[in-house]
Amino acid sequence: MDGQRRTRLRPVSRSSAALGRSAVLCAALAAMPQPAPVGAQEEGRIQATVDRNQVTLGNQIYLTIRIAGSPDQPPRLPEMPDFRVVSRGQQRDFQFRNGRSSASTSYNYLLIPVRAGTFEIGPAVALVDGAQVSSLPFTVEVIAAEEAAAEQDRALFVTASVSTGQPWQGQQVIYTWRFYSRVRVGQGSIESMDFGADVVAEDLGEVREFTTAVEGVQYRVNEVRKALFPQRAGEIVLPPTQLSVEVLVEEPRRQSRRRSVFDDFDSLLGRGGRWETRYLVTEPVTLDVRPLPPPPAGWNGLVGDFDISASLSRRELQVGQSATLEVRVAGAGNVQLLSEPPFPELPAFKIYPDQPASDIDSSGRRLTGRRIFRRALVPLVVGALDIPPLDLVYFDPDLGEYVERSTQRIDLEVAPADGEEELMLTESLAPTTGKVAVRILADDILPLRRTAAGIASAAPQGWRAWLWLAGGVLPPILYFVLLTQYRRERRYAADRTLRRRQRALRQALAAANRLTRPSGTEGTAGTTGMAEASRVLRAYVGDKLGIEGAALTPAEAETALVGAGVEPDVAARCRAELERFEAARYGVAVAPGTQTGDALSPRPIDSPRRHPGGQSGEDLLELIRSVDRQLRRRKA
Repeated sequence: MDGQRRTRLRPVSRSSAALGRSAVLCAALAAMPQPAPVGAQEEGRIQATVDRNQVTLGNQIYLTIRIAGSPDQPPRLPEMPDFRVVSRGQQRDFQFRNGRSSASTSYNYLLIPVRAGTFEIGPAVALVDGAQVSSLPFTVEVIAAEEAAAEQDRALFVTASVSTGQPWQGQQVIYTWRFYSRVRVGQGSIESMDFGADVVAEDLGEVREFTTAVEGVQYRVNEVRKALFPQRAGEIVLPPTQLSVEVLVEEPRRQSRRRSVFDDFDSLLGRGGRWETRYLVTEPVTLDVRPLPPPPAGWNGLVGDFDISASLSRRELQVGQSATLEVRVAGAGNVQLLSEPPFPELPAFKIYPDQPASDIDSSGRRLTGRRIFRRALVPLVVGALDIPPLDLVYFDPDLGEYVERSTQRIDLEVAPADGEEELMLTESLAPTTGKVAVRILADDILPLRRTAAGIASAAPQGWRAWLWLAGGVLPPILYFVLLTQYRRERRYAADRTLRRRQRALRQALAAANRLTRPSGTEGTAGTTGMAEASRVLRAYVGDKLGIEGAALTPAEAETALVGAGVEPDVAARCRAELERFEAARYGVAVAPGTQTGDALSPRPIDSPRRHPGGQSGEDLLELIRSVDRQLRRRKA
């Protein structure tokens, strides 16, 4: 490194006088009153903060409500009709300062705007130590996506559109939802696509993936299409559709560092950044549904474009022979209402109806379908017969009026039968009109046996009976056993929490019984036992309620049990046991009737720790059984 200058960092020595002056200055600064942060409130109060006051439509705001002290329950949020509110959990904070401890609880929420504008968020209200406290209001500005696009390029956005904004009542409306992205994304899920009771929705095919250019920028697009059928006239608002998606956010690099081939490889594998969850919401869509005009006779509710046709399997037949009449109704629209058209009277035929066949196709650009009606016609007379036309009435949205279509008349020729066959079982011996003697020509009834001597047993005997049992009885039994097992596995596959709920009690009792046998010393073994007892009780509550039990706090476990139908006193007892296990596990003193978080102290417990054996383990078993009985009673 000849010819280059080097800069070395050397330690700087200070005299004792200089150090003394610095210490005095620091003490003076510490004694000066410090300004309080904006919006901060005194102990026992509530504070609401957001990460930003301006957001683009399609992004989100993180709201944190911090309550100092011991809140009696979660805060009550203000009315926010212009936002979707998603809970992001809560956390408990503890501080130790000058020998004194303080606790606070933070409740986190995600605010997803549904429209642009400036909105004032009112105060949040909570109960702290029996007193009602409220936070300060604040203002949030939501910028429209079009305005944001003028400021910076959009990397992610969603859109929702309909084929027509003024449909007729019952008309098929194509709803198209698209997700545009030009950055690397991971898993995503549509969390809401519910159109309400005024709209019938049908899926149209699978999710389509393609690329397109928007204003010269290339995007990857995921498209979901649905066929909507408004059921009433008037204004119908289709609510926004929300998407949550994982997005890879690259970590910023120093400009002086050159990008290497390893950086490109890490970016390809997703190791060059972190994954963040983004929430995107579409704009609501309004439909101005027009009422249908008064319908004519014969209309059965069809709206769309339909056609009807009829055919006969045979045009020439004899009396007594049958021909199949097939009527097809097909088209696009509300094909769920396809029904058989009015059938004319056919006195010259004997009619045998058949089951109709339906076929609905939702894989195309719109919902189509057809229905086939079949009837067997048997002519009763000889001569030229005909089947009159069948009429179909539907409403055509393109024309704005009712349309009637008819089938062609079907002519057929009926010839007399070749001959009739009569089964004669008796023959008259005297051609008179009175009583005559007859001679039996044949019979089809076996002779009657009046005693059991002439009746042989048809049941298998000896080894044949065992063979019949093995071949005729065991296979059906084995089939039903396998069928029961198959159905049980399908239920487990459909409901992943079902197996956990069914095994929760057995596993919890087995684990608790093991804890009733004390082992080891009162020190480490007791701490380990309390940790295992806490794990057993949390795992039972989580498995029984279908939630993650390992991360449950005592307060969350109590709330979940009360919501599932457990009596408040039993749920409170469960919370108290969890708090006692935690206190014993971490070696802190807990006063009876106090919260664990409020009673934490660095002071070790002087008294010996109780392991969950003996009477404590019996209490755990009895508590688990009590909770299970109440959950089963509510389910019954």
